Amino acid sequence: MKARFFALLMAVTLCAALVVPVRLGAQQRVQNYTVTDLGTLSGGTYSLAGGLSNTGWVEGYSTLSNGSSHAVLWRNGAITDLGTLGGPNSDAGWRPADSGNAAGGAENGTPDPYAENFCGYGTNLICLPFFWRNSTKKMTPLPTLGGNNGWAAGVNDLDVVVGNAENTTPEPTCAGTTQVFQFKPVYWTSGRIHALPTFSGDPVGQAFSINQWGEAAGYSGNCTAALHALLWQNGRAINLGNLGGTQSEAIDINNWGQVTGL
Repeated sequence: MKARFFALLMAVTLCAALVVPVRLGAQQRVQNYTVTDLGTLSGGTYSLAGGLSNTGWVEGYSTLSNGSSHAVLWRNGAITDLGTLGGPNSDAGWRPADSGNAAGGAENGTPDPYAENFCGYGTNLICLPFFWRNSTKKMTPLPTLGGNNGWAAGVNDLDVVVGNAENTTPEPTCAGTTQVFQFKPVYWTSGRIHALPTFSGDPVGQAFSINQWGEAAGYSGNCTAALHALLWQNGRAINLGNLGGTQSEAIDINNWGQVTGL
C-alpha cells in the first residue's frame, strides 16, 4: 500500500507553482493570473506544491541533489526544508495552518520488518506521521495505533492534525499488495492519537483535511479501493454518497462544511 494518497490530487494542482489572481476592476469579469515558479531545494530537479494557507504558506515537497525528497514550505520567495525523522525522505502536501504549522509523513531510518513501503519511496523504511511547528522549526513524530506506520495530512489553526495510522490487525483485503495491516483514519491533538470511525464496517480509511470547526473529510473502504467518501462530524462518519458508481473519496473541506472530492 502506498501511503501517498494525495498523488492524484497534487498532480492536478500547482505543480510547484503558485497561481495568484490579479483583479482587473469591479466592472470587468475577465480575470488574469500570474504564475510564480516556487523553485526546489538546492540541487533538486522536481518539486510539487499541494496546499495553500490563507496567509500565503505553501506546502509540498522537493527533491534534493542526491535524489531524495523532503517536505518543504514556501513563502515570500523562500523555501524551508522541513527535514526528515532520520531517514532519507519525507513529504507533505495538504493545506498548512495559517501559522505555517504543517504535517506529513517521514521515514525514520529504521527498516520496516514487513517491508510495507508505506511512504512510497521503495526504501522499505518505517514511515511516521509528523507535525511541523513553524515557530520552533521542529519536526515531531506522531503516534500510531500500535502499528509501525502512519501518515499525516491536513492541519487546522488549532493544530489538530488528521491522517491515518496502522494498527496491528492483519487485513485480508490487502492480499496481493505490500500492505499487511489495517490503517485507520485518525486525528491527533496535543500529540495524542484518536481513531475516527469508518463507514459500515470498512476495514481501512484515511482522513485528508480538517476545518476550523473540527469537521474532517476523507474516505473508508478496503485496502485497494476508496468505497465511501466521508464527512466526520461530531464523532460520526457520514457517507457522502457517489454518482452511481461504486467508489468515492472526499478530499477537502472548508469552514462552511462544503466538501470536494472524486
